[in-house]
Amino acid sequence: MNKFTASFFAGVALVAPAFAHPEHGDIWLYPQNGQLRTGLISEDESETTPNVRVFFAEFGEDVPNFSDEPGWLSPDGTWSGEGSLSFTITRALRQWNGFDFSTVAASRIEMTFGPLGPIATPLTDTPVTGFALPIDDEGGLHDHPDYLLTGPASGGVYLLELVFSVNIDNVTPSLPVWILFGQDADEETIDAAYDWAVANVPGPGAPALFAGAAFVAMRRRRSR
Repeated sequence: MNKFTASFFAGVALVAPAFAHPEHGDIWLYPQNGQLRTGLISEDESETTPNVRVFFAEFGEDVPNFSDEPGWLSPDGTWSGEGSLSFTITRALRQWNGFDFSTVAASRIEMTFGPLGPIATPLTDTPVTGFALPIDDEGGLHDHPDYLLTGPASGGVYLLELVFSVNIDNVTPSLPVWILFGQDADEETIDAAYDWAVANVPGPGAPALFAGAAFVAMRRRRSR
């Protein structure tokens, strides 16, 4: 672990958590100042919160180790016409260790959408290109990919890092987005992990948050 990373994580561990409760909703994708932005949007599109980059969902609400939340949503008229939205998984899957997300998970997440995929989180921090979903001729999109946690699928909170991009309207890709998934985790653990993520999601030009960390050995649209 390098000096920056060691001091950073040590400082974070000394901060008393404020425990914000994560809100459920879809990832709102929209352009602003020439960049693809993300926010939180309700399923019925009635409530929006701009500039959100940490999202939360639960595995196993209907099927063990599975979720089709959060969805990805651009209301009609967001884009000028037909195009596509794609994503890149930028890091190995992380698991909350009680202090931070420096631990690489023994499990992986596989993402599918109908016949597309599976796209799995990498074993190391090597970017993996995902599939593309169509933006319709009304300039909108509302899809729910499937997220599957593979074995050993232990309890806890997992962190999936994605970057989104579109091939329309000349906007640059999004900043990294963190999706946290709870798996048989208690509310206090979820709140602590969510609080840490909101406080530490990397901004433009920030040092790689996980670079140099001492990782544990790796063991391993809802289709409508």
